[in-house]
Order: sequence, then C-alpha cells, then structure tokens
Amino acid sequence: MVAVFDVGNTNIHIGLYDNWRLSRTFVFPVRARLPVTKIKRIVTTREVKGVAIASVVPRLTKQIENICKQRMVIPVIVTWKSAGGLKYRYHNPATLGVDRIATVVGALSRYGRDVIVIDAGTATTIDVAKRDGEYLGGIICPGMQILAEMMHRKTAQLPMVSVRKPRNLIGRSTEECIQSGLFNGTVAMVGGLVKSIRKSRKGNFLCVATGGAGKLLSSCVEDIQKYDADLCMYGVLHVYYKNV
Repeated sequence: MVAVFDVGNTNIHIGLYDNWRLSRTFVFPVRARLPVTKIKRIVTTREVKGVAIASVVPRLTKQIENICKQRMVIPVIVTWKSAGGLKYRYHNPATLGVDRIATVVGALSRYGRDVIVIDAGTATTIDVAKRDGEYLGGIICPGMQILAEMMHRKTAQLPMVSVRKPRNLIGRSTEECIQSGLFNGTVAMVGGLVKSIRKSRKGNFLCVATGGAGKLLSSCVEDIQKYDADLCMYGVLHVYYKNV
C-alpha cells in the first residue's frame, strides 16, 4: 500500500492506494496545525510500504518529509524532473506547480488521450497536454472562494458570501448577485476558455475536471466530459511507481 499526499493551499488530501485502487482517504485543513500524530499513524501503518508527496506549500513538504524519515520511510517528492515522461513546452518547468504536473500525469495515464485538465480549487487552473506526454502549458485564474474573499476585503459594503450555485441567474439581493457573479462567471469563463483551447489546437481533447469545485463545474459546463475526484493523487501515485 502507498500513502499519497496532495498538499494544496486549502487542504491536505491523503489517499491510501492498494496497488492502483484507492482504499481510503483523509482530509486535513492547511490553516490548522499540522496533525503530526495522525500523519505518523498513517505513514507507519503496517500495510504502507511507500509514500509520495505533491505539495505546493514548501514548509509542509519539509514537515511531512521529516515525519516520514523519522519512521524510516523515504518519500518520493513530485517535481518536474521526477514526473518522467512529460516533455515541457514551458519556459521554466521548475516554476510549474507540482499539483498541475500531477493532475496532467494522472489524466494522461488514466485516459491515454489528449487532455484539457481543469483543477477547480483555491485557484482554477487549466492545463493542456498531448497523449504522447507533451505538456503545452495552461491558464491560471482565481478560484471562486478567492474571488469571494477579495470582493469582501476590498469593498466597504459587499458581504462575505458562501460559494454555491445560485437558484437564479439574476440575483434579487446583494448576496444572490455576488453568488451569481462568482458561480456563473466562473462557468462562463471556464466554458469559454475550453472552447477557445479546442479551437486553437488540433486534436481530440478530453476535458476532465477535478478539485473541490470540479464536480459542481462539470455539471454546468457542457464542454467538461468527465469529473475525476482523485486525479491529482492518482498522478502522484503514478510518479511514485516511476521512481521506485
């Protein structure tokens, strides 16, 4: 069994994989103190033979790596170099987020097609890759939660609202108007960008969504063909097996 860590800006997702089957998941918020005892318990479970980490929070990467080493487990860390098989058309691959690398690796290995990967999390990212492993680049936009917080902080009277799909396109209160703008604006943006990518590139691209808001987006953006909840962790697992 392999313990896979997907450390994002909002949550730490941990998946236990028995071969290629996801058997159990854990989620811990990043803002809270790192649950050292719980992580130690996970990585020292008798069935766990290896650990792989994809992290966009360097301080947490180091902490989790140290926990593993204390337990005599040397983790595989996802980087642009360790994710073998990708050919980067990116000016500096070292600056590419490892979460984006992992989702692309996961999509290519799981579906074996040209892919457009939408990760709707703290940020909404769109990454494009060819089935032969050529990573073409991508797009980064603010996520809905970031937009909600920014509008609240940067204005005197706009309230903080929960991010959800509104009942109506045209809101009848300030809260409903903001919710419609956040959600419907993101739907229109993502749908338009996917259409533009397909128009600009040759190939039969499969569009896959993942991330916290991925399921909700996939139900409203007709160009998204699949929702894949564990795509990033699956990609991290794939990198693990490439390196072990």
